[in-house]
Amino acid sequence: MPTIHDVAKAAGVSVATVSHVINESRNVSAPTRLRVLAAIEELRYRRDGIARSLRRSKTGTIGVMISDITNPYFSDLFRGVEDTVYGFKEKQNFILCNTEEDPEKEKMYLDVLLEKRVDGLIVAPAGGNNQYFEQLVTSGFPIVFVDRTLADVPCDSVIVNNREASRQVVAHLISLGYRRIVLMKALLQADSIEDRIAGFRDALFAAGLPFRPEDVIESRSDIEAATRVGAALLRRDSPLPEAVYTTNNFMTVGLMRALAELKLNCPQDVAIAGFDDFPWAGAFHPSLTVVAQPSYAIGREATGLLFDRMSKRRTGGPIKLVLDGKLLVRESCGYALRPPKATAEPRLPPA
Repeated sequence: MPTIHDVAKAAGVSVATVSHVINESRNVSAPTRLRVLAAIEELRYRRDGIARSLRRSKTGTIGVMISDITNPYFSDLFRGVEDTVYGFKEKQNFILCNTEEDPEKEKMYLDVLLEKRVDGLIVAPAGGNNQYFEQLVTSGFPIVFVDRTLADVPCDSVIVNNREASRQVVAHLISLGYRRIVLMKALLQADSIEDRIAGFRDALFAAGLPFRPEDVIESRSDIEAATRVGAALLRRDSPLPEAVYTTNNFMTVGLMRALAELKLNCPQDVAIAGFDDFPWAGAFHPSLTVVAQPSYAIGREATGLLFDRMSKRRTGGPIKLVLDGKLLVRESCGYALRPPKATAEPRLPPA
């Protein structure tokens, strides 16, 4: 990690001058001050020596950075963190940050949490700050990624087997006789989404069906955007797709809203299956066929990994915990209307 000496060298000034600029302890000429501030920003120098100082002084506080606090998946994940924190003998507090999948907001929160001297981080990375995270992890600062990982950032992580779970739900749709299945892809910089697309392709390939790029449509992952994109899909396509598979829960809700607005019936006109369960999915009419993620367990396991790192109970290379999703077969896929065809896939009973 950059030191105050690195900043002084980059700015062409003494270490004392850098210290005066940081602490505002003595007047420094405007051009020199701007040079020092520019070097601090370029080197991403953190006051107090960033992770090295953090490792020397414990604050009893961890940071939790999630993508969307309104999403039941992340709310349940955070509940797993919270319950586990309060179950540990070591007294710990936490600071919760909501990044809204915004890399700039994520970087701002990282700066704030490090200035607060948190002892470690649990993060659902938004993407775009790979180098920043890599520097922290390389310096020995404890971080655990949840839900998704970042390439070239060697830290502990807890994720779901997105590819296999995705393959299972699409294979189930195929077993019901659907041949034209459209995928609604969330516009996120997340390897979890890419793995879900890979599982979609795996299921098509196994059934001898073609993968057609035009059958992948993109949308932001909020309900309003998914409603607009879903309505556009259903208006433009003739004939309608037989089934639509969505890659997150808010997109599933948005697509159901689009169907209602266009007075189309599910699953009679279009079958729907989605990734990620939520508390009211079974109360929809029709009830929603989804892959349920063990979100609470993800939060619990991530907290355990982080505490082991912070306490030095575990050292060495990163650990990746991969948990299984569970296919919940309900009404929206048309299971009750279309008996499964004979395939290599085992018949899955309704949840």
